[in-house]
Amino acid sequence: MKKFLIILTIVCSMVAVSACWDASNGSRNGSNADGSVSANNHAVEGAMPPPSDTEKKTVVFSTGSSSDYYKLAKQHYEAKHPNITIELQSYDGETEQDFEKYVKTMNTAMLSGKGPDLINLDLLPLAAYIAKGLLTDLSQIMDNDPEFKKEDYFNNVLDGIKEASGGIYGMPQYFFIYGLMGNQTFIEESGVTFDDTKWTWADFSETAKQLTKNTDKEYYRYALGGITPEMMLSNFVNDQYSSYVDQVNRKAKFDTSNFIQMMKQVKSLYDNNIISSTEFSKIFNPVQINSAEDYIRELRQSDFGGKYAYKSKLYLSPNPNGRKPGATFRTYMTIGINNQSSVKPEAWDFVKFMVSEVMQSQGKSAAFSIHKASYEKNVKELLKTGKVESIQEIGPMKGQVFEITQQDIDDLEKFVNGANYHVLEKLMSGSILVASPQKSTNKINQIVQEESIAYFSGQKNPEAVAELIQNRVTTVLNE
Repeated sequence: MKKFLIILTIVCSMVAVSACWDASNGSRNGSNADGSVSANNHAVEGAMPPPSDTEKKTVVFSTGSSSDYYKLAKQHYEAKHPNITIELQSYDGETEQDFEKYVKTMNTAMLSGKGPDLINLDLLPLAAYIAKGLLTDLSQIMDNDPEFKKEDYFNNVLDGIKEASGGIYGMPQYFFIYGLMGNQTFIEESGVTFDDTKWTWADFSETAKQLTKNTDKEYYRYALGGITPEMMLSNFVNDQYSSYVDQVNRKAKFDTSNFIQMMKQVKSLYDNNIISSTEFSKIFNPVQINSAEDYIRELRQSDFGGKYAYKSKLYLSPNPNGRKPGATFRTYMTIGINNQSSVKPEAWDFVKFMVSEVMQSQGKSAAFSIHKASYEKNVKELLKTGKVESIQEIGPMKGQVFEITQQDIDDLEKFVNGANYHVLEKLMSGSILVASPQKSTNKINQIVQEESIAYFSGQKNPEAVAELIQNRVTTVLNE
């Protein structure tokens, strides 16, 4: 589990790596000199031919970190298809240097036409691979494959990961959702009402002022806490990443009135004591929900606070720009097909097998299954059991058992079915850090954080900071 969390913190570091590719990496058959796939190889995919059921084929699958799930999938698939071999290649490095070496090696292999047939994209520069035509567009394949029933999957997630062109270049097996865990007891007793399906950060600010107006100023002083202004700005950028970063065309859009206004909005949240960078809040806390079990643990742990116990409720995070209602999500174990693979039919068939109900229902997952029936099976089993046990090994939550109800699941499904907005990463408040102090591993997020400190500390005006961010990000995207 520890290794899993470490991997999550480096998932989005690929912008810097992808921007540093050199056009001199060489060419290959069907490739241009800069490593991109020529037009005839970058055509929109139609119906995928069925896999061979007689000819011996080998599908090379770069899995990222080693996974028992992939080993199990290989075992079951090969039993059904004795003529097909799934060759698993894993990355098991522990240091940052190991990770950088892995990414560089994979980039070189993909550019030279010698990459694996299937790739776990979680640790790799997806946008750069798409820009160079290295990945197969799966959207048309899904639409034209009668065996692939799109209605069996969370289409809100599949729609959320589509590129501007409508293409889908990786099939996620799982996903996480994000929201605000709120002190429902305090909110209800305050008499303040709000609609979290529609609220913007301006609405959140006004709501927070009402919530904290006539309360204990020490205990309920802030609506959010434990997150710095630069981290909050980074989250705002991630929530609408494509508005500021066009990775495919390598263009930045930070020297705009929208971004400058967003910086001012973040600053006002701190100036007006809505958010604190040093103190934690007893009203709202940002959370990442990994599964139905995880949701219950996050929801119920506040019940065991002794005299400070309270009921919790999951709310949608405020919307940066008033877009339609929906939760944010991040994909996990996203699999792409090499556009130069000679075994695409077999590779696609194995991808379908991995996201089938049969495979996705094997054991417990660290995230929400992309297959609806697998998710539904999981929650039915939870409801039948009627409880979820704490996984904490020390502290007040050790040994606690949390009850689960149908209402809990109904509330959760509003988020799971309404997860519309894909984000690269989320920096959470200090109370739930994977490691402390937390730092973004996405190079562009690092730039946003580093340069915006000067504005939040009063050293520079927002226009100057926006220009610095624009110049640095542009340099990174075009190196």
